[in-house]
Amino acid sequence: MKANKNKLSYIARKPSVGPKIRDSDSWFTPEYYVELSRMVMDTIDLDPFSSHDANKIVKAKRYFDISNSAFDKPWFITKEKGTVFMNPPYSRALIEKAVDCFLSNMSGITQAVVLVNNATETRWFQKLLSKSDLTCLVSTRIAFKNVDGKNLSGNTRGQVFFYYGRRSVSFSRIFSSIGTVLAPVR
Repeated sequence: MKANKNKLSYIARKPSVGPKIRDSDSWFTPEYYVELSRMVMDTIDLDPFSSHDANKIVKAKRYFDISNSAFDKPWFITKEKGTVFMNPPYSRALIEKAVDCFLSNMSGITQAVVLVNNATETRWFQKLLSKSDLTCLVSTRIAFKNVDGKNLSGNTRGQVFFYYGRRSVSFSRIFSSIGTVLAPVR
């Protein structure tokens, strides 16, 4: 009998790699959440912190990866604009840099959905919150995926989706199925 890969998971490390702790920057978003994002934005033009394997699920028209870094170039050229789905690297060394990079590229972004941990006390979280149009506080912890499609256990934080754009009604209607949607008071 073949094992169902959706029912299997790794506990904080990859099998056959010995004691190495799992890469904190490679937590793949489950397809369900990407599809919710696509329902709001219609399309995903760019996934700035991705890989070939992750893009099989995200299906962005373009993506940046470790060899073609989002940190090194503008995300959209001159008058070009587009939609962004971003699940940034979560390590302390990279998340603030990724958030700053996202915010510095806002002029080219028509809509964006950003998935991060609910680290409300951090500077990078407060930066995202201050510019967002809506926030969805996810009611359960997301079971992120590994490159082989298996679930990763060890997710010790809740997650938040930030929305940036003009489809607030759609985002609220669609994302309220997974959590509480809040609008910032400014």
